[in-house]
Amino acid sequence: MESSEQPTLEQMAGPSDPAQDFDTEFPAALTEAEQTLQQLRDRYLEIKTAQAEKAQLEKKLADVQADMTAKAKTAEKLAELQTELEQVQDQIRTLGMTLESQLWKWHDLKEPFWQFIRYFGLGFAVAIAAHKLAS
Repeated sequence: MESSEQPTLEQMAGPSDPAQDFDTEFPAALTEAEQTLQQLRDRYLEIKTAQAEKAQLEKKLADVQADMTAKAKTAEKLAELQTELEQVQDQIRTLGMTLESQLWKWHDLKEPFWQFIRYFGLGFAVAIAAHKLAS
């Protein structure tokens, strides 16, 4: 009864030769293992390539962000410089007007004015004297 209660491995496999099974199953198992190994190698290469590409893209992203930050700072500086330039131009105009008004002060014109009066008066007196003598 023992044989009917529990089947043995030989009974489950059936009537076959273990050497023949090994010769047919081992090359198939070896081929399957080689295919699995090749799939693992391919997947490993895909992962390595993806990691390298990710690193390059992250570096490019960092560069672009740095460029954008620099351009934003440059734009801010440009706006500040434009404002400062306008202020300096206004100051120059104001100083120019101040200097022009200082050019024509009475103090600067006092001497030429009196010279004009002196020579005009002298010329007028000579003209009157010449007119009286002529008539």
